Amino acid sequence: MSSPGEVLQRIQKVLHPYIRPREEVAQIRRILALHLDSCLEDGSATSPLALVDASKSKSSPAVRGLRREYLEALSANIKARSEHKACCLETSRPQAEASTTVEQQQQQQQQQQQQQQSDRLHDHLATIGLQKKQEKLQVIEKHLNLLQQKPVASADYLAPEQIFSNSRPLPDVPKELLSALTLDKTATSSHLKDLADQLEKHVLRAKLLLKREEQLLDQVKSRSTVRPENISTSAKLRALNTTRAHLINWIEAELGKAGDGAGEDGEPTDDFAEPFKASGDGADAAAGIEENLAIIQQKYSQYLGVRKALLQMVSQKPRPVIKPRAEPSTALAAASTSAPPPYAHLLSPYLEQLVSVAQEQKGLIAQKSHLNSTVARQLVESCQALDRLAEESQLIPSHPLPGAGAGGVGAPRRKQTFGDALGAAAAAASQALSLSGSVKPWVFAAESAKIATLEAVAEKIEEGQLALEDSIRTIGEIDQLLGRHPVRQTGQESEDVVAAEDDIWLAESRPSGKSAGASRKHISRKEATAAAAAAKRRSSGDVWDTLDGTLGLLRSDGDPP
Repeated sequence: MSSPGEVLQRIQKVLHPYIRPREEVAQIRRILALHLDSCLEDGSATSPLALVDASKSKSSPAVRGLRREYLEALSANIKARSEHKACCLETSRPQAEASTTVEQQQQQQQQQQQQQQSDRLHDHLATIGLQKKQEKLQVIEKHLNLLQQKPVASADYLAPEQIFSNSRPLPDVPKELLSALTLDKTATSSHLKDLADQLEKHVLRAKLLLKREEQLLDQVKSRSTVRPENISTSAKLRALNTTRAHLINWIEAELGKAGDGAGEDGEPTDDFAEPFKASGDGADAAAGIEENLAIIQQKYSQYLGVRKALLQMVSQKPRPVIKPRAEPSTALAAASTSAPPPYAHLLSPYLEQLVSVAQEQKGLIAQKSHLNSTVARQLVESCQALDRLAEESQLIPSHPLPGAGAGGVGAPRRKQTFGDALGAAAAAASQALSLSGSVKPWVFAAESAKIATLEAVAEKIEEGQLALEDSIRTIGEIDQLLGRHPVRQTGQESEDVVAAEDDIWLAESRPSGKSAGASRKHISRKEATAAAAAAKRRSSGDVWDTLDGTLGLLRSDGDPP
């Protein structure tokens, strides 16, 4: 811990650029006052600079650059304003001469009032300034009196123990910091500043990463359909066992890679895709995954053993065998029983190609696994979105898929549990089927809604046609009663009757609803024959024959003519 003297030296070093001696401060103030006096005409600034009369601005030959241009523009502006004011005064002079006396009196009164107000304002400002000065002097006097009362001559007056006796004790310095200070005694203040900056950067980066991780966690929680309160104890136990088995297998694979070298990689082969072909509940999927993992581990261990043997055989150099001289009688027997030549030199040209092919296969396997995981994730998200929409939809319940039971294709999917989430990886191949099964109810409901809409429209159109025919028949009867029908040819009348009969039978043969069927039953062949007879009676051409005693409905349609 640094002493108070070192702390004071550091403070003085930091404040040194901002502290000036009293003589230097007075010299700076004197220079500024002379500069301001040179900028003013009378050499005294009795009012703020912002309220100086604009007509007093003059350019001096010492001013150059932008300031000179500004002063010239200002003088031109003042000149233009004065000319404009003079023109305005000349135009308004005839009117002003009539009321000069009254305006002069008013101006004098206003000037007097303004002068009184300005005097009051100056007095008030002066009073405020004197009060502030008095307060400052009182504070200085108070502290001087306090200093006079203290024992300045005592030896313990400026002792740190006496000064910091009533202050709060500082916290203890950590041991790590003390050890670092003892190890690095040559660290300068700049080095400490750099370390502090780096620490701040690391802290800020850690905060940003923490915030990003929290946002990602919130997003995952909002998207996840699995809730901790819905998970059973058996599902948790199965999940823990599966996780433990995977962790053990991974540790063994990493240890095998570390022992065999950097070139031996423990990635699974295409057999890893076999577990994804099975589908079912969470327990069956977990059992299938464990069995397939055991098979893969066995095959991989066999592969590692064969590879080690191959590498050992290639790395070994053929040792020269020194044989004793054999007798001539046994030379032929030794030649016949000689060992076969080694095949290592035959395998060496193909090792590089085998290594390159193995690396390509590893890359293809990694790409395939990545694509499988991506497609499975997209399928899961699509199924979840379709399930959510099916739960919120009103179209699917109104038009259910035929033959869909509680667990059918058209039924809404149940919420995913923790066991189902574990079996999601094993059921990647079946996700496509579940996706198509989720889409089928939508397709069937859309087709059913379309057919129902078309049927309703057809029924409404047929009802309108029947109502139109009834209206036309009623209008014809009214025209017949009033005798408004023109005389037409017999052939044309017969054609109309036949057309009417065809329309009647055509209307009876069309499929319609209850209202259409009731209205069709109302039409009969008897009405068609009565209409034909009335048309024949109208062919006589006489007006009274047209009425034919049916005025006012005096006889029924069934009476003979």
